Amino acid sequence: MRNQFILKFSLLFAFIAIVACSKKEDPIGAGNENTSIVLTSDAGDGTVEVLAVDQTVTFRVTGSDGEDYTSSSIIYVNDTEIEGGSYTFSTIGEYTVKAIYQGITSNMLSFQVLSENERALTVDVAKAMRNQTITFGLLDSEGNNTASEAIFYVNNNPITGFSYSSADEGNFEVYAEYMENGQTITSSTKSFSVFIPKRKVVIEDYTGTWCGFCPALVVAIDSLRVRTDHIAVVAIHKTASSHPDPLDFPRITDLQQEFGVGNGFPKAQINRTTSWVARSGPEFIIEDTGILAMAGSETNVSIAINSQLSGADLTVEAKVKYENGSQAGDKLVVYLLESGVAADQANYFNETPGHPFEGKGNPIEDYIHNDGLRNSLSALFGDNIPETQPFQEFTKNYNFSVPSNYVGNNLSFVVMVVDSENNAKNAQVAHINETKDFE
Repeated sequence: MRNQFILKFSLLFAFIAIVACSKKEDPIGAGNENTSIVLTSDAGDGTVEVLAVDQTVTFRVTGSDGEDYTSSSIIYVNDTEIEGGSYTFSTIGEYTVKAIYQGITSNMLSFQVLSENERALTVDVAKAMRNQTITFGLLDSEGNNTASEAIFYVNNNPITGFSYSSADEGNFEVYAEYMENGQTITSSTKSFSVFIPKRKVVIEDYTGTWCGFCPALVVAIDSLRVRTDHIAVVAIHKTASSHPDPLDFPRITDLQQEFGVGNGFPKAQINRTTSWVARSGPEFIIEDTGILAMAGSETNVSIAINSQLSGADLTVEAKVKYENGSQAGDKLVVYLLESGVAADQANYFNETPGHPFEGKGNPIEDYIHNDGLRNSLSALFGDNIPETQPFQEFTKNYNFSVPSNYVGNNLSFVVMVVDSENNAKNAQVAHINETKDFE
């Protein structure tokens, strides 16, 4: 009896140790939001600040934790590093200024040093949604906005006033004409664009390296990739008791319970809540799912992503913009993925004539697994999006310490906006260290 007790205790201790190691290697949880830095200046922080020749500007770098990081940051003027926290603008022209602190990049400030009689043209939204109002400015050497005194031209056509919107997407150019000492002066020309958000369909692949039928879903997803760029794929791996999976996602059971996903893998979910049912044995057919009809269709919410990996420190900025405003219950889901993971893959199609996986072996040795869900930087089912007005940007920052068993260059993101019922309204995909704009 005593030996049985010792055995049970040993097994329990081993189980706890395994779970503890798993948690340490694969931490799941919400990100720390105190990660961004903001660059400001004593000249102002508008869309463009007008300066005089030889004017000196002093900069300040502040963390979202309230700390002053100016002395620890590097400041760049037109991508050239400067010494200290101030700079003298001695030449006429346009300038952009940014700061970097421990791999974290700040917002960008814009300045223009004007020549005599010159005025600075400003565009408050460089990339606007359809029907979003874009406002133009015209700053004199004193920084006064003289837009009301000018005539603005968009694509060489005069407009009324100094604002513009378009129901059509496209690229546009704007310039202004104004009078100075009895002469008509033409400003510089600036570009802006208008876009209509396009929907990315979320495909979640519930899979495992032990699952011999799972390559069938890979074939279907690869067929989708050939036909559209407007999908966001998340491969969610589960370990089998006799076959550990290197991409095992510790909270896969929570996802399965929430979305009613059984254990007979492969399983696939479309936009989180709709099952993609295998129609021909283990095969997954594309045409009857509606995926291609949704992919790339017009929608009213757009997502932007910016990420920076410095050593093991990952910072992610996710932005959401609505054409018609948010709805109660909307949430932001931020998933961290890894590709390029080599692991043997069971393959029940090795002897199936004509199948793409015929003759690949069973298992397929060192098969390359892509889009594996590593971590949820947001809460697993999303972080609440507060009430957001039309065209207003909602921004949320995340910080994550990347475990040593992840390959940094192989990381990517799928970011989703989901509604109160967890249906994905739109998604965005980005690689590590990539700035993905609204689209």
